[in-house]
Amino acid sequence: MIILALDGLELSLVEKFSCEFLKQDRYGNTNIKEFSLPKTVILWASFLTGRNMESEVKEDLWTFKVKPEQTFLKKFKNSKAIDLPAFSYGEEHRQERELLKEFFVGSSSESIIETYNQIAWKNHKKTKKIFFEELKKNHDLLIGYFALSDVIGHLNFGSLKTMENVYEELNELAYQTKKIQPAEKILITSDHGMKEVGRFGDHTMAGFYSLNFDAKISRKPKITEFYDLIFRHN
Repeated sequence: MIILALDGLELSLVEKFSCEFLKQDRYGNTNIKEFSLPKTVILWASFLTGRNMESEVKEDLWTFKVKPEQTFLKKFKNSKAIDLPAFSYGEEHRQERELLKEFFVGSSSESIIETYNQIAWKNHKKTKKIFFEELKKNHDLLIGYFALSDVIGHLNFGSLKTMENVYEELNELAYQTKKIQPAEKILITSDHGMKEVGRFGDHTMAGFYSLNFDAKISRKPKITEFYDLIFRHN
């Protein structure tokens, strides 16, 4: 099985930009209203463990990690999760968070946005290279986490052209994944969606999911429901 974990992917933009490879055979919103706030690390930890982790993440969000034996990865003999928050998230993303804070707390200049976007794309391309290398190996479960739609969305969600470029890139990512592994079951999911706040973007209480295989799952599944789905379709 392959999981594309696409942070902040917004269903309305998937439809607006006709991202057919992101939609796959069945797609829709997830329901994350059981959480008080749609926080990235908590949501991915809950996805991995199949239970609401909101009350258990007490330390700094970006250093929190769940153990493999707490997650559905324990079901698989040869699994890999690339750059996933709450599990294998890379330190290189710290610069993105620092620039985001600098923009809102400090000078809020256009030069910060330009630098921020450049770093986000650089990190995305690095992760994509690793993902495609791993995609050609013999994994029984491969998770590739890509933060692009969330990171770019925070400072650029009101820019239609910028977001179209992001969604075209992620649609191509889904296409190439299917092309390389045409027989694999693929789950695409986000932690939350995004909404426009002026030129910026903010998290919403509904994520995105799509499947290229038949699965018994509710119309608007909770993010924690995928734990059992992944077990059933191993």
